[in-house]
Amino acid sequence: MWGRVKYPLGVLLLMVSITSGLEENTSGLEENTSGLEENTSGLEETTSRIEETTSRIEETTSRIEEATLGIEKIKPGHAVMTYDFLYKEGVSAYLAEEWEKCIRYFELSLADWHWWKDNVARCRRTCSKESAKSELFSEKLSEDERFYERAVRNTLCVVNCKKSAFGSRMDRIIEGVMKENFELRKPYDYLQLCYFKMDKLKEAADAAATVLAVEPNHEVMKTNLKYYLAEGNFAASEVNNLELQEYGKEYIKGNVAYNNGDYKATVAHMEKSLALFYDAFEVCHHLCDNPFDQGWFPDFIASLANHYTFTLRCKRRCSWRLSNLFGEIMDDFFSSYFNYLQYSYYQVGDVKKACEAVETALAVNPNDEVQIRNKQFYVTEEGVKDDYFIPRKNAVAFMKIQEFEEQLMQFIDTSFISVNDDAFLDEDDDDIELSSDTPKNKKSQSLMQQISEKARALRKRAVAQFKSVSQMGIRVVQTEKELGGEGRMVADGFATPIECLVLTELTKIAAIEGDGYKQNSSPHTQSEYFQGVTLGRAGLMVHAKLIAEEALDLIIDITNHCRDYMERYFNLKEPLYFDFTHLVCRTAKPEMSVNRSLTDLSHEVHVDNCILQDSGECLRIPPAYTYRDYSALLYLNDEFEGGDFIFTHDRSGLSHEAIVQPTCGRMIGFTSGPENPHGVLPVLDGSRCAIGMWFTHDKRYRELERKLAETLLERIKDKNI
Repeated sequence: MWGRVKYPLGVLLLMVSITSGLEENTSGLEENTSGLEENTSGLEETTSRIEETTSRIEETTSRIEEATLGIEKIKPGHAVMTYDFLYKEGVSAYLAEEWEKCIRYFELSLADWHWWKDNVARCRRTCSKESAKSELFSEKLSEDERFYERAVRNTLCVVNCKKSAFGSRMDRIIEGVMKENFELRKPYDYLQLCYFKMDKLKEAADAAATVLAVEPNHEVMKTNLKYYLAEGNFAASEVNNLELQEYGKEYIKGNVAYNNGDYKATVAHMEKSLALFYDAFEVCHHLCDNPFDQGWFPDFIASLANHYTFTLRCKRRCSWRLSNLFGEIMDDFFSSYFNYLQYSYYQVGDVKKACEAVETALAVNPNDEVQIRNKQFYVTEEGVKDDYFIPRKNAVAFMKIQEFEEQLMQFIDTSFISVNDDAFLDEDDDDIELSSDTPKNKKSQSLMQQISEKARALRKRAVAQFKSVSQMGIRVVQTEKELGGEGRMVADGFATPIECLVLTELTKIAAIEGDGYKQNSSPHTQSEYFQGVTLGRAGLMVHAKLIAEEALDLIIDITNHCRDYMERYFNLKEPLYFDFTHLVCRTAKPEMSVNRSLTDLSHEVHVDNCILQDSGECLRIPPAYTYRDYSALLYLNDEFEGGDFIFTHDRSGLSHEAIVQPTCGRMIGFTSGPENPHGVLPVLDGSRCAIGMWFTHDKRYRELERKLAETLLERIKDKNI
């Protein structure tokens, strides 16, 4: 608060002296006053605008400070504290070992995530029904016109509904990877450890079980859950899956009642669960109607079909997602409802309902031998009529949707270039399995035969790789000794000048800004533009005949040679699978190159499979790509200034263990772990282009876009034969 200023006596005397002198000049100053007054109105207007802007800034700042300080008062749907922001705050608290904050932020993020999903589903569901009942201008026109008019009406309804539900959050863009984190239950991954650090073992066990429900093979989480059970004062039966939906809870209650012989309660719980299941299935379908970046610009109908296919793939997964209650998918989950119901209805004396359940079970699975025998039994029962055996309409409608989606998806997969979720299952399947009915004296022979076949396959692969790379004239130019660390190498000769030129031009022509980094044109530094091309985008552009198929073939061929050489150089016993392939160019912004700081790196010092800390510790936790084992970079040009690759443990990049200058055909290969932190020095002039490759030994993480590109090329070649 402002008050009167008090001056010392000496200062006051000096001011009196100055004042007398100033009075002598007053007349001269008065002559200029009129000129100054002319400018006053303009200054006042500007000042007014500044004050308005300042007021708005202060109001926003106040809201943010209030939200930040009043974390306990935050509710789902907060205008500022959204689930993605809260998630990031939770990660920061986790890394800072602030366990109480970690718990609070992640709990709030989950609450807001559910609020957001519930409102999105509600808007889409409500508007879909309302638009279906609308009176149409196109009522007497073709089916197409009616479809598009309903789509327009549906869109308007959804926009208004979201505006009402989300307010200022309506247009907020959330990164796709953030949504994926919540789908994969990453918040619970952090929470289980934060709960443990606060000695909340029951909560930690619940969080761990929630993760295991979607990742049943998560070894660390299984170990943690066992520890929590051993140390905590609670039984395994008390541990909860915190993301289990209401239909699942009722299903479990029905199962318990059935096992206890309480058939009346079984009927009540199973009927309630079934109704909730239909509801959850519909919600899942609506939540699949998400945005889709096609990566190119096809015609209207093609664009519509592509987007629908994107949503259809998601919808095809709804039934098995909902069939996962205990960490594994139950193949017969839907039909199991009617198995429970037919027997329970029979036990409580409602034969008509039992017959209906049997017929419904057979509508779901006509080859169910148990239900076939059950029907034969009921047919012979006294008083049973033919009209008892009518399947439930909602179950029949559910199965028709399933059959339609499966048929259409099969048609798409056979008629267009696409890769389904099982594309890799029959490739390089080196898992050794023995059936339980194999005679014991033959098991060892069978096992040895499979191991021998695997060994022969590995030798054959190695010989082919040696022949391939030997013909290329590869030359190692830097080894671990010169590079100052283990698991490092640099070699030349992976691409000719012509090949480098083709790939460089392709990257510049086909690339989009920020590709691979959520369209952030400068993801690592504001002093450079970042452009990239993924194999998926390159494949789509070949399919659209925007680039030649030979260019895509060249990318796959050269990167395969790089992978083969990595396996042979590092003498790996297990194959490397591509996890991600990325053609990138980093271009200096001319206006930013003058006086650019040496610490403004083109790519900050980092590790490829863990989160590097200032302390030097590297946390192998999400969102790091923890499954990556080896990394490689193939350079395509050297017509630029700066941009050298460095191995360093200095986060600033000012000191380094080794430096590698890019040139056409040169590849750097190294292990992806904390032994190899690395970065890129500033690109000061021109464009630096390269192909980034990341590999894994875990074939579950094989690059889907590579399979898409390879499938596309195979089909094109088959057509050309």
